[in-house]
Amino acid sequence: MHYVIAGGGTGGHIYPAVAIAERLSDSGTVTMLARSGSMEERVFLSHGLDVRTVCSAPLLYTPRSIWRLACATRGGVRAARCIMTDTHANAFIGTGGYVSVPGIVAARMSGVPIYLLEQNAVMGRANRLFSGCARRVFLGFPVEGVSGPRFIVTGNPLRRKVYAALTECRSSKPLRRGLLFIGGSGGASFVNELFLRTIQELESRGRELPVTVVTGTDEYARICNAVDGLSLHHVSPAIISYEEHMERLYEQTRVAVTRGGALALTELAVGGIYAVVIPYPFAIGRHQSKNATYLENLGLGIRIEQQSLQFDGYLSIVEKALDDKASLSLPASTIFRSDAANAIARTIEEECSRD
Repeated sequence: MHYVIAGGGTGGHIYPAVAIAERLSDSGTVTMLARSGSMEERVFLSHGLDVRTVCSAPLLYTPRSIWRLACATRGGVRAARCIMTDTHANAFIGTGGYVSVPGIVAARMSGVPIYLLEQNAVMGRANRLFSGCARRVFLGFPVEGVSGPRFIVTGNPLRRKVYAALTECRSSKPLRRGLLFIGGSGGASFVNELFLRTIQELESRGRELPVTVVTGTDEYARICNAVDGLSLHHVSPAIISYEEHMERLYEQTRVAVTRGGALALTELAVGGIYAVVIPYPFAIGRHQSKNATYLENLGLGIRIEQQSLQFDGYLSIVEKALDDKASLSLPASTIFRSDAANAIARTIEEECSRD
């Protein structure tokens, strides 16, 4: 069996594509589609995957963007069709981002079965547009108004090493005491500022605590300079610009302050790390807020909307979670208890073997 996979733009689309590729590579061969010079191309290559490049453009709704989309997609579809023909593709899997669009269209034109992954509690543009073409749509979170046998709530797929590390991490929660701030693969100024204010307040309270922030590359120097200007004797800060292997940070983390990205919330839930979620207020369809609501309803975290955040109340929540010695147990029926990547790969393999 040969599978073609596309997903890109952000880590939330890229790493699920890697996770599915790992599992499908156990019994078949995989080719990844990426934009030349992109983040997804770099990550796919770093994982030893076969990568072919295609053109694509954002799914926006301005006249210029639609023209760019038409031009880029035409060339991208042509390249993707050639790849599918050359590899005798048995299935195409799209994990989101506009780089998946040429692959979806090419698969449709070539009669190749299409499988899609929707990471969030709200359908993204590409999936809304093309879900009707898909044999299956795997859902990382339940999506309101979406039902039927083609839609399967699996949870979000994690890379094999990440999933193994997080399940082990969950069993060692009593040994972990760190606080982690993560603003997504590109960082978040609001989260970085909250980190600075938080460590100063924890310092004033004499808390002996390791606190780590993943700033994003653009803000790394500024946050380093700000921390260098502080006099800290109790809090131990660590500043990281970007971390591809987040499991290394999760190993010491009891509580995480984060945006509401689907992949980050999945990793935190699987690892038994309490999530204080401050959704990005301008996320399309408020999907980060809806992701956070799902976690909150399971008792795995709390959602605080940015516009209503009261610092004292927020800090009280963080300290209470840090001091809670009870282990975080996942509900028996939760999607975070099983390996989503294995379930997705198994479904694709079984269905393609019957074709």
